[in-house]
Amino acid sequence: MRFYRRAAAAVLAAGVLSSPVLLSGTSNATSDHRQSDRSRPRVYTLTNPEHGNPEGITFDPQTRSFYTGSVNDGTIYRGRLNDPLVRPFIPQTGTSSVGMHERRGVLFVAGGTTGSIRLYSIAARRQIASFNTGRGGFINDLVITGDGDVYATDSVRPFIWHVTARQVRAGSGTPEGIPVGSSIPFDTTPGVFNLNGIVALNDQTLVVVQTNTGNFYRIALNNSRRRGAAPAIQQVRGLNVVGGDGLLLDRGRLVVVTGTPTPRLVFADLRNEGRTGRVERIQTDPNLRGPSTVDAAENRYLVVNADFGGPPPFTIASLPRH
Repeated sequence: MRFYRRAAAAVLAAGVLSSPVLLSGTSNATSDHRQSDRSRPRVYTLTNPEHGNPEGITFDPQTRSFYTGSVNDGTIYRGRLNDPLVRPFIPQTGTSSVGMHERRGVLFVAGGTTGSIRLYSIAARRQIASFNTGRGGFINDLVITGDGDVYATDSVRPFIWHVTARQVRAGSGTPEGIPVGSSIPFDTTPGVFNLNGIVALNDQTLVVVQTNTGNFYRIALNNSRRRGAAPAIQQVRGLNVVGGDGLLLDRGRLVVVTGTPTPRLVFADLRNEGRTGRVERIQTDPNLRGPSTVDAAENRYLVVNADFGGPPPFTIASLPRH
């Protein structure tokens, strides 16, 4: 999953993730911090595996905590960088938690087959809003733009779902379905996932990946401000990653997670305002088991092992962030 808030300091982490300025007298502390980094676990393990497979992930740099959720029953977990165990944080039943992002103490969660986009207060540990897109879809991932709007992918129905910043503040409203089917061919075969990961280059420009084809699409929202209007969509030339799942914009590069055919992170360069792209390098690791999403956390990437084909334990891999 993750995206514009990783590329803009006004949204979340970019300012925190930039290189620190070393002041005189801090060398010992810096050395201790680096030593601590080296001693931290490379794999985080979810307790209470009966809740089922995790999928999305988001890192909160203010508290150095990360969150993931269960696709099976919606339980939200919280982990910390110096703790090898990830524990249930907000219990849920009868729902699903897929793509996930944190902003200003609120978790934004894509609801999978429930068709919902849900908001949770981290401080209160409870749901504070839910936006329903209706039945028959799979809300897979979402992104929060700098102006506070939320856009979510649907892996089954040919729409991008839009919740406005005003609706977020009010905690209620009906999401807008932005049609994309005229420009993005959708495979309606049961079990086939179409649109998946999503990032925002700015408030008006999204990039999404289509898992089944590996194609990427640039979605310009300028023409879709009228509800129901189709946006300007074009395929990103020169970039294809079959099995592309979660996306992250990190320091100007696009990070793509694939669980199949090979568990890996694919790093791509987007050019010409997202109209063209190319793969720059690929990162693999033996701790990747059916990975689904990624987020940046200080000097590492946290990669969720959804591992839908394997048994517990469920884990989150920690990989070097170059």
